[in-house]
Amino acid sequence: MNGQTLVERVREQKRTELDRLASDKALIAATEATLEASAVLGIIAESERAVGTLYAEWGEQTAIEDAMATFTTAADTARGNADRLAADLDDEATGAPITTTVAFDETVEAVAGGLIGQSLVLDGTLLQGINFFVNEGAERQADVLRDVRTDVNNRINDGAVLLTSLCETDEDWGRAETAIADVVEAAYGEYVERLGEMGIDPKPVC
Repeated sequence: MNGQTLVERVREQKRTELDRLASDKALIAATEATLEASAVLGIIAESERAVGTLYAEWGEQTAIEDAMATFTTAADTARGNADRLAADLDDEATGAPITTTVAFDETVEAVAGGLIGQSLVLDGTLLQGINFFVNEGAERQADVLRDVRTDVNNRINDGAVLLTSLCETDEDWGRAETAIADVVEAAYGEYVERLGEMGIDPKPVC
């Protein structure tokens, strides 16, 4: 087992949830049907700021140097993305960030759930955000979100590399897999709940 294999396995196991989190309903759920440029940018800015705070906290809590460095870099990048996105807003960013309330006390789970799980969830919304701005003819904003999406996917890769060095037993890999799955499931649950409150079926229309 290695980190990249684990990521692909979770992608397959949670394909339905991740596909729906990356569907055209992702922005509807995230913005509560306020499909405007400021709402889309604001939600993603707040999401990056929220994960930036989490990464900084986990970086301070771990005693493992590689994990500390990776979390610190991820925190700085996420906060920089949040500032860059917020600079395009006339007012302060608003809305609930696309993050989950799943908490992790151990480094393996924090790397798996935080760097990988949270990033898998956010990736889908970023894809729809890019599509939104392309359709609006706002190529500059689309490019900014493409940059953010690259950073988010880099976190997945960095997390996979870290897990390869951190996980020494099958039990370690099991804990990592559970952490990623828990984040995806929690995010999907919130997605379904938000759509349900608007009377929208989360299942795709065939």
